[in-house]
Amino acid sequence: MTRRMVALALAVFLPAAVPLLAHGGYNHVVGTVTAMDASHVEVKTRSGKTVSVKLTDATKYTKSGGAAAASDMQVGQRVSVEAKHKGEDLEAEEVKLGVLKTAPAK
Repeated sequence: MTRRMVALALAVFLPAAVPLLAHGGYNHVVGTVTAMDASHVEVKTRSGKTVSVKLTDATKYTKSGGAAAASDMQVGQRVSVEAKHKGEDLEAEEVKLGVLKTAPAK
């Protein structure tokens, strides 16, 4: 009986834990850039929530699998940000730049 309960508990809870382990302690923020400056980016998620993430000199940028720069990021662009909590803030470790959703305003 005890073995069955342990097996059942593992079958239920282990699959739920795998996605948490896959991110290595990172928060995954995906959405569209709504605002940015040299120190942070604001990302509007699919659910409509706006998340502010700090950018640092150590933040890495990629686009289409290659290296990119912070200056390549634009308002309206889709991004995927891997960030960690630093106190009350989220701090970006990596920003993956996507295709512009709309043309930037000039």
